[in-house]
Amino acid sequence: MDTLQQPKPEAETSIGHSPTGHRPSAVGNEKISACLSWIKNFFDYLAGAQEEPPPGAAFLSSPLWIGLWWGLMIALILLFCGQTSKFIYIDF
Repeated sequence: MDTLQQPKPEAETSIGHSPTGHRPSAVGNEKISACLSWIKNFFDYLAGAQEEPPPGAAFLSSPLWIGLWWGLMIALILLFCGQTSKFIYIDF
């Protein structure tokens, strides 16, 4: 009985890896990471967690945009105000 194992062909490497040893999903991760970071910074600015808008979004700091944003927020609050509260009348 031969105790030596035959080497695996290169196409049968571990799951999720190409024969060269690199993960196929690793291509472009830097670009995706930068995009997700910008989106996070964008929402952080909109929520008030950051003082300055992310690079490339200078329009967010204009008074017109700020007025439109807070006007939209007030409209959404008024639209949904009182939808979940119920008055319960208890007669003793």
